[in-house]
Amino acid sequence: MLSFGRTRRLVRHLDSQEIDLVLESGRYDGAFGRGLRRAGYRGRIVSFEPFGGPRAAVRRAAARDTAWQVLPYALGDRDGAWTRRLDGVWEDVVAPGERVLLHVDHRPELPEVVAGAGEFEGDLTLVRSGTAFV
Repeated sequence: MLSFGRTRRLVRHLDSQEIDLVLESGRYDGAFGRGLRRAGYRGRIVSFEPFGGPRAAVRRAAARDTAWQVLPYALGDRDGAWTRRLDGVWEDVVAPGERVLLHVDHRPELPEVVAGAGEFEGDLTLVRSGTAFV
C-alpha cells in the first residue's frame, strides 16, 4: 500500500494526465481504490477480482461509491474460468474518450494483462505496476 503522501502525488499525476478511469487488477481488498479516493481522485474505478471472499472486501470498499464498479474476474492474456482479456470487455467498461490508467498490483502479471488489451493497448494512457509506471 502506498503512503498517503505518495498516493496524493499519484492522484496529482492522474489529474495532470486527465485520467478519467482507473482499471485495477490484483488488489484484493480494495486498498488501492480506497487510497485513491482518500487522496482526492474522483474519476471512475473498475476493479477486477475473481475470488468471492476478496471480491466481497472490494465490494464493501466500493459500496457507497457510484463511480466504482467491481467485476467478478481477473484480467489476463486469455479468456478462462476466472479470467477475461481486457479487449473482450473494453467496450463494457471504458466509455469513448476516457483516458485510462491500468494498474496491475502484481508485476509478474503485467505482461499478460497488457497482452490481453490487444488492439486497445494503445488506448491505455498510463500503465502502472505496484509502485512504478512502466
